[in-house]
Amino acid sequence: MSASLRMAIVLTMLCMLLPLHAVAGGIGYSEGFIPQSPDGFSTISGQDFDISYGPESSMYVGEVADAASRAYAHVSKFFNGVPFRPTIIVVSSHEEYEKILDADSLPEYSVSSGWGDGGRSAIVIKEPDLFPNFETALEHEMTHVATRSYIKGYKYALPEWFSEGLAVYVSGDLPAAKIGVIEDKCRNGDLMSIEELERVHRLSATGDVSSEEVGQAYTQSGLLLKYIADRHGNESLLMILERFGPAADLDRAFLAILGETPDQANDEWQRGLKAELDRRDGKILEQAVYGYVVDHHGRPMPNETVSFIALRSDSPVQGTAYKAVTNDTGQYEVKVTYGSIRVISEKPGYEGFNETITLVRNQSLFMNITLNGSALEAEMARQKAEEGRRAMMYIGLAGLGVVAIACVLIAFIKPRK
Repeated sequence: MSASLRMAIVLTMLCMLLPLHAVAGGIGYSEGFIPQSPDGFSTISGQDFDISYGPESSMYVGEVADAASRAYAHVSKFFNGVPFRPTIIVVSSHEEYEKILDADSLPEYSVSSGWGDGGRSAIVIKEPDLFPNFETALEHEMTHVATRSYIKGYKYALPEWFSEGLAVYVSGDLPAAKIGVIEDKCRNGDLMSIEELERVHRLSATGDVSSEEVGQAYTQSGLLLKYIADRHGNESLLMILERFGPAADLDRAFLAILGETPDQANDEWQRGLKAELDRRDGKILEQAVYGYVVDHHGRPMPNETVSFIALRSDSPVQGTAYKAVTNDTGQYEVKVTYGSIRVISEKPGYEGFNETITLVRNQSLFMNITLNGSALEAEMARQKAEEGRRAMMYIGLAGLGVVAIACVLIAFIKPRK
């Protein structure tokens, strides 16, 4: 495997777990800092943005323009058409990226950043071949610019956890791999509080927090904002920004729009996620299957075991067997997980029952199970008939023996007379 291929694989794995951009936390930029294109860069202007590029990035201009057009349309729609016009500065190396941002200690996984608002804004981003999900990164940074353009007032005072979470949510940077990490953290009780999220976000561009913490903070913040949007709609997030602007108080904005603080929303989301994972993992069983086990004549079969085997592949519950034993009337009842279930009941001499059912969440299902013992019944009848024939044969032989003995006795007695 070539060194370049190994590097590409490492970068891909990093980007699965880490945010696709860098932030200014811990570097000490001034509030009005806007990165500028270096000497030797060319600029082309579009309807909604400009693209600035160096000689080594010129081959990517068309690809960047197409991705930026789609990203701009998506972000602009979310923010109800708020006006902003960024300059997208495309760089060809990490060193060039750091030089434009006037920083020499940014981690390698930092690939893009967004600055300013309205018409005075810039996005610095590495060229598309240096990382996956280029368009997602553009949407992320455009969301930062659009957020500051939307806020009227203290636009640079918005807490990092909300700003980054909103960018993650709007850009859709929530793939299954990242969500899986958060779900495992939730199972282990390791999700962050709002205070912890803010601390990690502010230190994300320094060496004071681990890359794992940074990845968790971005994804958790994005999922928390998605949870709020799913419950209250995207408009609720914009209303929070409107309330935040004049006073720079996010707690008050949350209370006014949602009736709860960020901490309360975070706690509520975590409790709901934990309960959902417990259901998925089979720790909470809210589905019931019940009915009777009977034979082919409809007669109840007591003390019969019925197994319900989970077939779901999205959970550790796969392969788990839930068992029920019938009572004297042949009745059974069992609590099981949801999804595909294989139902099995076997009895020597009977045709086994083996069928697959599907249960939706919170469903109760009445299901009778019939074990066909006609073959056993026929065999028992045949054996009984055979035993009858044998008995008759033995009786006949016994009768012949009696007759034979009688004849011998008669023959013996006659001469003596």
